Amino acid sequence: MSIGSELTAARERADMTIEQLSAATRIRTGLLIAMEADDFSRCGGNFYARGHIRSIARVVKADPAPLLATFDAEHAVEEEKSRREERAAVKGPTLRPARPRWALVVGAILVILMGWGMVRLFTLPNDIEANASKTATTTATVTTPTPKASSKPTVQPTTKPKTPKPPVLKTALTLTAKNDGTYLTIRDKKNRRLFQGRLSPGIAQSVTSSGDIRVTVGNPANLIIVLNGKRLDTKLYKFTAHPNGTIGKTAS
Repeated sequence: MSIGSELTAARERADMTIEQLSAATRIRTGLLIAMEADDFSRCGGNFYARGHIRSIARVVKADPAPLLATFDAEHAVEEEKSRREERAAVKGPTLRPARPRWALVVGAILVILMGWGMVRLFTLPNDIEANASKTATTTATVTTPTPKASSKPTVQPTTKPKTPKPPVLKTALTLTAKNDGTYLTIRDKKNRRLFQGRLSPGIAQSVTSSGDIRVTVGNPANLIIVLNGKRLDTKLYKFTAHPNGTIGKTAS
C-alpha cells in the first residue's frame, strides 16, 4: 500500500474531507490531493514533504513513523541524486581575472610623454611671439550706458462702489389667549401657514417672519397682541401685522 493510499485511508477513518483537512493542517487542498496521489514533487523538497506527512498524521490520529520510513526508502535515491547535482553545480569552472600587462602600459605612457615634448619644442617660439604681439596692442573699450526705460504710470482700474442691500425687516408677533381662548390661523407674506389651531387661556404663540404676517382670529377680545415688543389691541377678525409695528385690516 503506497503512502498516498495510507494517507487517504487515514483521512477517511477520521471522517474528514479534503477541505476540513486543509483547514486543520493549513496545507492547500491541491497539494493534499497530489500527496494522496503519491505526487510529492509539489511539496518543494523532501524536507517539506516530511513535515506535511507529520502534520497530516497528527490531525488524522495516525502514526507518522511508518509513513516517513516508507517515504525515505522511496525517495532516498532521488535525494542523493539531487545532492550530487547541487555539489557539481557548486564546483563549476571559476574564472580568474586577467592580470594587466604592465610593460605595455608603461611603454604607452612613455610614448605619449615623448610625443607631447616634441610638440611643445616646436610650438614654443610661436607662442612667445603671439604673447608679445598681444602685449604691444592695446584696445580701448568704450562702454555705452544703456538708456533707462521710461516708467509709465500704471492706470488702476476703477471699481464701482457696491450699493449696500437694504436690511430685511423682520416681524416678531406674539399672541396670547385669555378668557376662554380662541382659534387662530397665522400665515406669512407668501401665504404659507405658520400656525393653525386653538389657543387655550394663558398659552402664547410666537412667530417671526420677514415681511407681513396675516392673522385670522375667532374672537379678537380673547387675544393679547404683542408686535415687535409693543402691545396692541384690535377688534379685527382678519388683520395684518407689519414690520413697522402697526396692524391693518387684511385685504380679502
